[in-house]
Amino acid sequence: MSAMDSFEEYRDSARRSGVPEHAIDTALRLARPQIGLGPTDEGGGILAGRYGGLPALPPDVAWNGFPDFVASVDCAALPRDVLDFPLPRDGQLLFFANGRDVEGSAGDAAVVHVPAGAAAAERTPEEGTPHTDPYPLYARSAWSMPTSADGAVVADGETKRVYREHRLQEHDRAEHVRRADLLLGGYAYSPQDPPFVQTPADHERDGGEYVLLAQADYELFGAPGWTGYAVWVMYRHDLEAMDFTKAMGGVLASHP
Repeated sequence: MSAMDSFEEYRDSARRSGVPEHAIDTALRLARPQIGLGPTDEGGGILAGRYGGLPALPPDVAWNGFPDFVASVDCAALPRDVLDFPLPRDGQLLFFANGRDVEGSAGDAAVVHVPAGAAAAERTPEEGTPHTDPYPLYARSAWSMPTSADGAVVADGETKRVYREHRLQEHDRAEHVRRADLLLGGYAYSPQDPPFVQTPADHERDGGEYVLLAQADYELFGAPGWTGYAVWVMYRHDLEAMDFTKAMGGVLASHP
């Protein structure tokens, strides 16, 4: 879907609900690009990764089966220059997070970049370690809109007022989010307030801006009905340096 199609779909939905043009413009100014990776190529998705299975890691990367392997992304296959932050041009990005804890976790998340051509072998953890049977992931670009609780909204009083008064988040159908098992970039979606929200004052104090690198949701191992919502974040300066050892994150757990 092109940017214009996406924006016009949002604009048409908001207009039908009587939202004034100035409020619609406020919402669309906040739109951020996002790449969704899901299990089908419906709608022109490009094969760009794999969900589950076992990770292929270089020999110098320690991994004993935890945090759990979530997915890998083929950087060379992703749509080019879509996101508002840089990613490696080649190699694999591997995402790990806690897939077992119904209490959630604050630090059990990691990202590993395996450059193209680097020696790597599929790593088999100890017997009994849970994992998901692998399946392919197909990438599509889309636009991401914040929820009314996101830092991009609440940091400015007037934006917060307009966003909530006109229920602006309700006009984002976010179909690509429902189809995706892994999302790169954009805004965080979770059953609670978005994690790792920072205001401009926070950025000044700690000397950097957090960027939401990726997010995923999945059924927790051994906990039927429980869903884990994982996020991976980085300071922008670390991301621009491609230093994925600095990735941070955590998991929120939710039960319907």
